[in-house]
Amino acid sequence: MPNWGSLARAADSGDLHLDVDAARSCDEACVEYLEKLYAHQGVALSLTDVEVLGSFDFGIALAKTFSEKAVGGANNVVDALQSHIDVVMQMQAVFQEFFTATATDTVGQDNAAAIAIAPQNPPRYLPTLTERTFTPN
Repeated sequence: MPNWGSLARAADSGDLHLDVDAARSCDEACVEYLEKLYAHQGVALSLTDVEVLGSFDFGIALAKTFSEKAVGGANNVVDALQSHIDVVMQMQAVFQEFFTATATDTVGQDNAAAIAIAPQNPPRYLPTLTERTFTPN
């Protein structure tokens, strides 16, 4: 897996080149993928308190296991999705370096002005998750 931070630095220094249209397409794909990841993360957050497995000890323990697998437990879904979100945002920063490079290039300023870059929605962040304790009904 590439180190996206070093790729961003390489793009910034001019050692990495990518066509502006290709970079824009990649940036748009990142935006679409981030929206999906955030949506999945929201679904996982809704599974924090699984309570439909009955009132027997086994059902309560299983519900707690499922809840922790969604949020807060080891290798939980929310954290796994967040690591994917972090990587996609690093990728997006690399692609956006090419917009910046084009806009600040003195030779290409006229061309950069002609390129209509659609405004991107800023990344949406989910509230900080805190450990939840499971309390059976």
